[in-house]
Amino acid sequence: MIRQFVAGSCYSYLLSSKAEALIIDPHISLLDEYRKYLTKNKLALKLIVDTHTHADHFSLAAVLKKEFKAQVLMHEKAISDVADSRLKDNDQIDIGTSSFKVIYTPGHTDDAVSLYGEGRLFSGDVLLIGSVGRTDFQNGSPESMFDSLQKLKTLPDETILFPGHDYHEHRSSTIAKEKEGNPFLKETDKDAFVRDIRAKTIPKPFNIDNIIRVNQKGEATFLDMISPHDALSLLKQDPQAKILDVRSAFEFSQIHIEPSVNIPIDMLSAKINELSKSKQSYIVLCHTGNRAAMAADMLIQSGIHSVKVIEGGIVRWQGEKLPVIKGEGGISLERQVRLIAGSLVLLGIILSWLLHWAFICIPLFVSCGLVYASLTDSCLMGELLMELPYNKKLYKTKLGGGTCSISG
Repeated sequence: MIRQFVAGSCYSYLLSSKAEALIIDPHISLLDEYRKYLTKNKLALKLIVDTHTHADHFSLAAVLKKEFKAQVLMHEKAISDVADSRLKDNDQIDIGTSSFKVIYTPGHTDDAVSLYGEGRLFSGDVLLIGSVGRTDFQNGSPESMFDSLQKLKTLPDETILFPGHDYHEHRSSTIAKEKEGNPFLKETDKDAFVRDIRAKTIPKPFNIDNIIRVNQKGEATFLDMISPHDALSLLKQDPQAKILDVRSAFEFSQIHIEPSVNIPIDMLSAKINELSKSKQSYIVLCHTGNRAAMAADMLIQSGIHSVKVIEGGIVRWQGEKLPVIKGEGGISLERQVRLIAGSLVLLGIILSWLLHWAFICIPLFVSCGLVYASLTDSCLMGELLMELPYNKKLYKTKLGGGTCSISG
């Protein structure tokens, strides 16, 4: 049995067979969810696999190891004080009556592995849906990435792909679909692949050096995750409780919760002393929970222990119909695209009617662009609008943190 867990754009997996369980890439914010699932299904957690040393979020492996006495498995090249056993290419991992083959797949990092078994591939951050992992993390290499992808391409077409991340809310794919539509997997020229990868400049994830260090040392601490309703009750009961919103100033201006203080996560380290002197307890919030988990860990390691994290962030808060303050903020990029596209269509129709029929090409061109954008999940108009000084200022903090994907 396979259960996929989601924390923002981070995916983890719990595999079970004959009352035994294995967790792949456990996320720091999901301890309660793993506990509940294991208890409900009467499962004993035996093994934990981190497919590589994560650089964009904290691993829960050390916490799970301590609580459930489970073994942590990582590749032999991983620098880790947490791992109990080391994995090599073609090793086999058994859980109950199920078996999974270890495939050494360096490229994103030099310690990356994928697990394959029972028609499923758990690819970590190497092969993603429509993309691949970036290669500028710990000893990453575009040459190694190309070789790893060629290895994965030999798996049966019907193999179901379960990645470690997806930034467009896709949950799974197949090797056949990726061979058909993933440009990185389709590339057969290694030199061209390497040139294309090296030509890309991608911002690094926030606080990357600290995240890597914490994951290598196993120093991530348990985070007290609470539901939006519990957070609202706490705000009403405790006058010292305040929401610490670590989203960008632009996101905060669009919508936020009262009472809250906005300190974007990339500015948090400069405010640690000020926060510690306030004697308040903080309920940390972001968009979906990933940035909040990182921020909470920073606060705790800095000696601020009255810290909780709102599960699911502002997205879940709104989904549960809890009160928010909506501001004007700026015009979102999506609204700008709709405004310009609609205006061009209307202009083309008016000009073709008043001046010449050839102006009908304008709405036709816009329509083709919108169809292309929906099929490829990329928008040329949006990319052009992002170059405007207005948008660069608005989105600088929001888009400043990098992802693990080569294509975002």
